[in-house]
Amino acid sequence: MKKIPYLLILSSLLLLSCQQTQSNQTTSNSTGIFEKISKDVFAKKMKEKTNEILVDVRTPEEHQAGTIQNAININFYDKNFEEQILKLDKSKPLFIFCKSGGRSGKTLNKMKDLEFTEVYELKGGYSGWKN
Repeated sequence: MKKIPYLLILSSLLLLSCQQTQSNQTTSNSTGIFEKISKDVFAKKMKEKTNEILVDVRTPEEHQAGTIQNAININFYDKNFEEQILKLDKSKPLFIFCKSGGRSGKTLNKMKDLEFTEVYELKGGYSGWKN
């Protein structure tokens, strides 16, 4: 009878140990740089980086009305958005923006899930960039 509590304690400790190991593996697998940065830092980093890709995730109409020089347009609302994002080189620094930060914030999270390595989001979006 005394063995049962010891077995329960031992099995509980073993289970907790396995869960801790799994959570540590998940944490160590998430690598990369994913930052939401001000327009000044965004501009500075774009000048410092080489082979960067600048992505405007607004609609084509918004993009045509004005954008940051050399930005490619990938419409967040397009049904093939994720497919288009996956065509980008994951090893290059990516700079993303939308109108005010909502769509680009979601894109940043998506790129993190898709294992991109270096992504910078423009805080305040294109609206903040113009001001």
